[in-house]
Amino acid sequence: MTPPGEIISGRYRIIRPLATGGMSRIWLAADESSTVPGAPPVVIKQCTVPEGLASAQRDLVREWALPEAQAAARVRHPNLIRTLEVLPDEDGPWIVMEFLPSRSLQEIVEVSGALPAHQVATIGLAILAALGAARRAGLLHLDVKPGNVLITGDGRVVLTDFGPAVTPAAVDALTRAGVVLGSPKYIAPERLFDRLSAEQADLWSLGATLYHAVEGRPPYLRESTSAILRALADSPPDPPRRAGPLTPVLTGLLRRDPAERLTAAQVRLHLQRIARSSGPVPRRARPVLRRRLTAAAAVVTLLTTLTAVGASASSSRTPDAAAPLTSASAAPAPLPADFAWWNDPSGFRVALPRDWRPVLGPSDVVAFEGPRGEPSLRVSRWAGASPDSGAAVPSAASVSADSVAALLAEEQEVELSEYRRVRIEALSTPPGAIWEYTFQGTGDVAMRGLRRVIGVGDRAYVLEWRVDRAGWVAGLPQLSVILNTFTRPSP
Repeated sequence: MTPPGEIISGRYRIIRPLATGGMSRIWLAADESSTVPGAPPVVIKQCTVPEGLASAQRDLVREWALPEAQAAARVRHPNLIRTLEVLPDEDGPWIVMEFLPSRSLQEIVEVSGALPAHQVATIGLAILAALGAARRAGLLHLDVKPGNVLITGDGRVVLTDFGPAVTPAAVDALTRAGVVLGSPKYIAPERLFDRLSAEQADLWSLGATLYHAVEGRPPYLRESTSAILRALADSPPDPPRRAGPLTPVLTGLLRRDPAERLTAAQVRLHLQRIARSSGPVPRRARPVLRRRLTAAAAVVTLLTTLTAVGASASSSRTPDAAAPLTSASAAPAPLPADFAWWNDPSGFRVALPRDWRPVLGPSDVVAFEGPRGEPSLRVSRWAGASPDSGAAVPSAASVSADSVAALLAEEQEVELSEYRRVRIEALSTPPGAIWEYTFQGTGDVAMRGLRRVIGVGDRAYVLEWRVDRAGWVAGLPQLSVILNTFTRPSP
């Protein structure tokens, strides 16, 4: 992967990686040719050839990659990500795009749960408008899914990441060569089984995306990709249970026969009606809604301050599994009533819930857990990419510079069941990095983890937080207190 600091095309300096997928690698970059003070960064993506293709198929994908990226870049619409430049490269074209501080629809649903029907209808209208702009330019998107729908802080909905083939000529050439690319959870069945890719295929993917948003899961939820494909071949989507007024839209978009699917115009009318139907909030519901909005705002604030964790390095003691947490020296600021200070002999200080207990763990790790075993917290010294190298612990000022690369290296050794990265990125205050991920825990429990590298004074630590995915949002206030109070004890 291209390292931070490298300059692309003599102009774009890589700041840090953002994501890696089967068809691309994405970075945040600075445009060093800009003469505007404080110019915003850009997102730069390199299109790559997916694994598993025959040599002739790989050559064909490479042949079409640049002209298809250039075709997609020419489409302009407020609900489509704006492409600034397409740069040719023998390893795959680089696509330079606007940077939008945002979260994907996929992440929003994972963190906050299924969305209300009228909000999903509003999102659907924006995606539909983006697809209409592409269609008027003679293009298809062919990769509509929750992960490619971005939502900014002010509510703007933006569709990003066109598929590798967007023109009829390229779609036909790749299809005849047996290359059909897309996500099994959101791809239209006729693309896989009949080798047909038309406007109706994008509408199926729109339906699958809206289904995920309002139901909290894709329309085919199976234990493996092969099981999803079997279901897609011969079974209808799972009946929606939460969709309410969106049910006819989902049913109409997810019809197996493309000719029987709702048209874009029909979908637009349905969604407009649903989006307008939320109406005024009844008076008795307003105190409840106000509490929910306050809680939601708190969660958003927490999410913007959270950072990640790692597990390596050295601590000087094994905690007593039976010892309760007790208040130590006076706090520099008032703590929540249910928290107490923990001064650890290994050299850190942190506020933890009073009913938590230290637990036995490796000798170089200090571990704690809640009264029922969750959430769990592990703290250790951070020694960079190779805890066994014997290298000195980096200073706090140097943590941000190397911790992302170190976490990416650690990720290569992950052996968690159904592991999926949410993000790995650098953080500046306090200096360090975050690694957030999901996995399948013991007893097939869906879990979410966070590894946060923190520089404190002349030392760096790594904190690892794990909780079942259903309890993730509820645990964020505790995690926020822990991260905000982690420090070195006063001399």
